[in-house]
Amino acid sequence: MINEDDLPPVIPRGVHHIALSVPSLDTAIAFYHRAFGFSVVDRERLAPSAEGDRVSQLDNADCTTAMLAAGNIFIELFEFHAPTPKSVEHRMCDYGYTHLSLEVDDVYEAYEQLSQHGISWHSTPIDAGDGYLMTYGRDPFGNVIEIQQVPDGRAYAFSQLPGR
Repeated sequence: MINEDDLPPVIPRGVHHIALSVPSLDTAIAFYHRAFGFSVVDRERLAPSAEGDRVSQLDNADCTTAMLAAGNIFIELFEFHAPTPKSVEHRMCDYGYTHLSLEVDDVYEAYEQLSQHGISWHSTPIDAGDGYLMTYGRDPFGNVIEIQQVPDGRAYAFSQLPGR
């Protein structure tokens, strides 16, 4: 029997992408481009296949995808044609992924600009302590997005990552 404490960890190179299922790929691409400057780097149709069903654990999965890039992350968007998606708005406390967080230079300026792009904010930005500024909002599809301004001295500031 293998002792789990003896197994080496898998060290990722970094976070590659976050994936979102959206009702309209074109609308989502336009939103993420206008609001955050993401650009499409790949777009393809994934027709139903046994392999696609196996990996997604869906029956007759049929979708169009787009990979968008900005800064140091990609966002993958899925528009499913089958099976029929349902709209689910998770609360922040529900299990699973809760939000996408994007670091900005000026949280107050970003808050104002993103308001113009249709982000529905939970609140105005707050100082969560020691100059760490943040707020949550929802994109037009109900996904929670956080914008944050992290002081360089914080343990989780980008400047603390190896190679930065």
